[in-house]
Amino acid sequence: MITKKTYVNALRDALPDIVVDDDLALSILDVVFSVPMKGLENGDKVELPGLGFISIDRSRGAGCLSYSPEAAHITCGVPSRAH
Repeated sequence: MITKKTYVNALRDALPDIVVDDDLALSILDVVFSVPMKGLENGDKVELPGLGFISIDRSRGAGCLSYSPEAAHITCGVPSRAH
């Protein structure tokens, strides 16, 4: 299971001159994870690059998460027909 510590270590390894301690890494993670959540709360679609979009479908309730896959994920499992 991936925990915050996994991300903290990844940030510190990738940017050792900038992310000098765990507290700074945790602050960065809080910002990064809060942006998509705020977008969802505001009724925006959030893009998951390479995967698709998520949004809250308020017509089904406040907590109903809706996922719209990218076209490549929809067609990848469909075999092509010979003409």
